[in-house]
Amino acid sequence: MLADGSSSTDSRAYLMRLVRGVEPWDDTEAGQQAEVLSWISSGAPLYRTRKPDVPDPHLVSYFVARNRGGELLLVAHRKAGLWLPSGGHVEPGEDPLGHRGP
Repeated sequence: MLADGSSSTDSRAYLMRLVRGVEPWDDTEAGQQAEVLSWISSGAPLYRTRKPDVPDPHLVSYFVARNRGGELLLVAHRKAGLWLPSGGHVEPGEDPLGHRGP
């Protein structure tokens, strides 16, 4: 069950509401938001079916923590070799808002 009480069968509509609820900071982010909304509504698979990254793209959820000085908390993703916000892959039926890190 997702945070809004819906089932996984309603997950695309729920995800669309979450993404639409994010106010883009700039034109680049607005374009990325439009791409994500198009992907979710396309009917393409949303969830990872095979590690590490099949299908591409697949749903992940991050939690961005920022202090008053504007610094971001990032963690080292060993496999990707990147510094990323805390978060991870979202499984079918899992609420992206409930998955904010290890």
